[in-house]
Amino acid sequence: MRRLEVEVGGWEHGCCGPELVRFTRVEWTVTVAPDGRLVETHHDLEDLDVTTVTGTIVDLEALSAGGSRARIARVPSGSALGGMDGADPGEVVELHTDRPVDVSGNRFIVTVDVAD
Repeated sequence: MRRLEVEVGGWEHGCCGPELVRFTRVEWTVTVAPDGRLVETHHDLEDLDVTTVTGTIVDLEALSAGGSRARIARVPSGSALGGMDGADPGEVVELHTDRPVDVSGNRFIVTVDVAD
C-alpha cells in the first residue's frame, strides 16, 4: 500500500464534486500539474494527459490560500459548498475540534491509500 495526495477543488469540485469522507473508496482521473501535484479532474479529459487513481480516502485537509493545511472532518459536495443543497449547509470543520475552517479557496488535499 502507498499513499498519494490528490488536490481536489476549485471550479471542478464546485460544479459537480461529490461529498468526500474518510474510508470511502474512490476512482479518480488525475493529471500531474507542472509542479508535480496530482490534481483530480473530470472535465475536458480528451485535452489532458491523465491517469487513474483508485483507492481509499484516509485523510482530508483544507488548503488555505497561503498554503497551510488544516485537517478536516469531510469535504462537502460542491453544491453544498456553494449553498445550493438544502439538506447540507456545506460547513467545513476542523477534525476533532469542530472549529470552522475558511475554505474560500475551495481547495482540498485528499490522501488516498492505493494498492502497489
